[in-house]
Amino acid sequence: MNFFLTLFSKYKCLIYTAFGHEQYLQIVHKLSAHGVRFRTRSHSYGSNYFGDSAGMLPRDNRTQYDIYVKKEDVAKAHQAIHAR
Repeated sequence: MNFFLTLFSKYKCLIYTAFGHEQYLQIVHKLSAHGVRFRTRSHSYGSNYFGDSAGMLPRDNRTQYDIYVKKEDVAKAHQAIHAR
């Protein structure tokens, strides 16, 4: 996380790292359903798109999503993520 974001953000505890949109959406849905507030930072590795005559088409998703919560919400977030 960026130094200034880390310094001033209330969301400092990395609770989960998801790879790809589907995994990210599953975790975010669980956190939201349990009322856990979070912040996300995404990192993209390599090119996610290739061009064609119709525009940009998705290739494979290599995006990493780091999901952060407040320190006091860590236990609640773990419960939410591991709930069925």
